[in-house]
Parts: sequence; structure tokens; C-alpha cells
Amino acid sequence: MPLKATGKPGRLTRPGVLIALMLIPAASSAQEAPRVMTLDQVVRIAVERDPAAVAAEGVLSSARADRLQQRGTWLPSVTLNSFYGNSSNERFDQATGQLQSESYTAQLQGGVDLFTGGRRILAQRTVNAQVAAADAQYESQRFNTILGVTAAFYAAAAASDLVSVAEQRLQRARDQMSAAETRLELGTSTQSDALRAEIEVGNAEVALLDAQSDLRNTTLELGRRVGVAGQVLPAPAALPDRAPTLPSLAALVEQATSSSPSVIAAESNLRSRRSERLSAYTPYLPTLRMTGGYDWTSFEFPPQARSWSMRLTASLPVFNGFQREAALQRAAANERVAESRARDAAIAARAAVESAAAEMTSAERRVVIADRSILLAREDLRVQEERYEIGVATILELQTSQVALSDAEIAAVRARQGLGTAMARLEAILGQTLREDR
Repeated sequence: MPLKATGKPGRLTRPGVLIALMLIPAASSAQEAPRVMTLDQVVRIAVERDPAAVAAEGVLSSARADRLQQRGTWLPSVTLNSFYGNSSNERFDQATGQLQSESYTAQLQGGVDLFTGGRRILAQRTVNAQVAAADAQYESQRFNTILGVTAAFYAAAAASDLVSVAEQRLQRARDQMSAAETRLELGTSTQSDALRAEIEVGNAEVALLDAQSDLRNTTLELGRRVGVAGQVLPAPAALPDRAPTLPSLAALVEQATSSSPSVIAAESNLRSRRSERLSAYTPYLPTLRMTGGYDWTSFEFPPQARSWSMRLTASLPVFNGFQREAALQRAAANERVAESRARDAAIAARAAVESAAAEMTSAERRVVIADRSILLAREDLRVQEERYEIGVATILELQTSQVALSDAEIAAVRARQGLGTAMARLEAILGQTLREDR
């Protein structure tokens, strides 16, 4: 469609040419070629850029900072102060017998807790457990991120293979339509055969359009997972053919209930809550703190007058409005909740690993069945083509065999996609990589 015509047909005005030239770079930049990545590449980038994984890493950093701060409570606090004063009202200096308006002071102060009723020990246990829980939660989120991007990667890889399957179906349909038209001209078939062949071509074209649309959507989703504003295509032959060798189910269950990130996080949180409950008893015990200081004071600089001080302070709350009792009850309630969650996490890990192992075994079996179905469907199509050529089979039987082959190829792609996703799910539950190539 021309932009704008003058008196002569097909000739653009100068403004129209300028607009067209301006649109060409924009169109070319908007149609940049999609990036091609392997599974290892998308996993590495996704872990670095996924907001949930970054947030979990931030929680781990905060927990480590709290542990560092708690370690500092075992060390004395030291403060150095200095003061300079000048006033319009002069004061009498007994040391020199003169009136002075300026004063200089320097102080070095320090303090250390000698006894806190075990509060620091229990607080150290609490922060150590919190660091372990945050580390396990980060590992759990990291593997969940890997699971999500792996599922997206295999979905895009399956969509790419399904486009090839749809293209092959369309090519077979066109060959069939060409053969049907030739037989119609020779008088060896009916008009119905040609019409059915053309219908199958249309169905194959629609299937190809759907496959291409699904490929575009899945590659855009994969790009979002790795932080790319555009399509990301998986590397060729990305779908797995077989599952890795697994240990026995009993070994998998033992590994899941002992080293699964979700179980470790729940158990670490339970240890933290238990330490907090024990720490709630410490306000019933006295605290002992020693402080001291050294001062330099004078009306002249540098100050010459020196003095020191030392103080030992003991404190024991007798009654504080039931604050200790309330804190103890809250800590005990939090411990019971954490204990329940830890027990549930172990049971959930056991159920999840059994389900994931069974799913992976079934997925691997489905791959074998799908591959066998493709061989059978190809042989069936070959037989039907020969029978159709000699006029024994109808075009409906031939089309049924062609659709059966396409369905078998689609089932094989989906089976491999399911196998890869099942492996990633089992890895996320166990918190470790199962594949030998990673």
C-alpha cells in the first residue's frame, strides 16, 4: 500500500520517502535475531538475575551481618572523646592563679559485660542457627529458580521441535494433495480425495501457526527468566533422551529428609527458636558490667591534668510488669510452631522425593514408548501409502495414518520435555545436581 501518491501512480512524495527511511532502522532494530543459549548458560544467568534468588541472597547477607554484630558483644566497647570550650565568662584557674576562658578535655572510656546470665551464649546460638537457616533457604530458592528456568528452557526446546513436527506434517499434506490432484486428473481417484487432501493442508497450516505462536511465547518467557528483553532460543538437541542413574528409593528418601534445603532451613529455624526460648530466662539472672575511663583536662593545650575512674555495676530486675513472663510465653509458642514446621518439612520432603522419583521413572518410560510409537506410525504410514497408490486404501485411511505419525512425534517431544522437568524437580527437592553433564 503506497504511503501517498501524487499525480503519477506509485510515486511517493518527499515527506513520504523521509518517513519510510526513518522507519527502516527502527524496524530492523526491533527484529534483532534471538539469542541462543544452552541450559547451563540460562541456569547461571537466571540464578544471578532472578529477583527471588537475589532477595534470598540478601537475607543471607543480613543474617551474616547479625552474626558479626553478635560476636562483637563479647568484646569491650571503647570510646574516645575530646572537648574544646570557650566562653565570654572567664573562670579562675587555681593551678596558675589566672583567669581562663578556654578549656580542653580528652576522655578514653571503655566497658565490658562480665556476666549476662548466658544471654550472649544463647544469642550466639540463635544467630548461628539463623545463618544456617538463611543459607538453606537461599539454596532452596536457588534450586527453585533453576527448576523454573529449566522448565521454561525445556518448554521452549519442545516448542522448537514441535515447529519442526508441524512443518513435516504440512509437507506430507502438500505431497498428498499433489498426489491426489494428479490421480484426479488421471481418473484414478475422486474429487472427494482432492478435497480431503486440501482440508488436511489447511489443518496442517493451522497446526504450524499454533506451533510458531507457542514457540514465540515460550522463547519470550525464557528471555524474561534470564533478564533479556527479547526471545532466547534453546540450543539444538536440548531435550534429554534418558534419565540419570538414581540410587535406591530408600537412599533418596534418606537424603531428602536429612539434606534437603527445606528440611535444613526448618531445622535451623527450630534451633533458633529454641535458643530464643532459653534466652528468655536470662532476664531472671543478674548482669555484671565493668566500665572505666581516663580523662585529660586543662585550660591550656595540650591538657595536663589527669584522672581515671572505674565502676562495677550489677543489675537484677525485680519486677518489670510481667515483661519477662510474656516474653517467655511468646518464645515457647514460637518454638512449638517451629517444631511443627520442621516435622512437616521432613514429611513433605519424603512425599515429594517419592513422587518426583516415580514421575521421572514414568517420564523415562514414556520416552521409550513414544520412540517406539514413532517407528510403528512411520511403518503404518508407509503401508497405507502403498495401499493408496494401488487403490486398496482410501484417502481417509491415509490421512489417519499421517495424523497418527504427527501425534506420535508430538508425544515424543512432550515426553522428553516431561523427563527434563521431572529431573529438575527432583534436583530441587534434593538440593543437588543429578545430571552428569552439569
